[in-house]
Amino acid sequence: MNLKRTTIIPTDDPNLAKQLFQSFIEKEMLVLMIIIGDTDTIRTAMPTADSLAHKIYFNMERWVLWVRDYEVLRGTLEQKLAESPNTKDMDYDDIKCFSLSPIQDLADGVIQKNGVLDYVSLQQSFFKAQSDDIAFTNNPNT
Repeated sequence: MNLKRTTIIPTDDPNLAKQLFQSFIEKEMLVLMIIIGDTDTIRTAMPTADSLAHKIYFNMERWVLWVRDYEVLRGTLEQKLAESPNTKDMDYDDIKCFSLSPIQDLADGVIQKNGVLDYVSLQQSFFKAQSDDIAFTNNPNT
């Protein structure tokens, strides 16, 4: 698998995993997709997610973080979901993908474990998160 816009989060070093995640959160104008788990379905979808991350809309870059183990960033990701209005009532264990908006870092574009990881659903995940910050990116007074 040749992934160019994907970072695979380490499963054996929780501190490094958290530092890597935080370094991506701190980047402005970056729509971040988080894919959680390591199933055949996810492995098959990773090249599609990576390919979609090459697309730039409204000067917002995209990146994919692959968190292969649900436990590695559990607390951090649960907190992100809880802080976001569209995901605050969702169960982390039922989610295999979501994206974070580029400015407010709001979670959106959730794909449930029983959902399909295909071109359309992955693209929608990116777009839903990006749309959470549309007021900030299209406002000429900011």
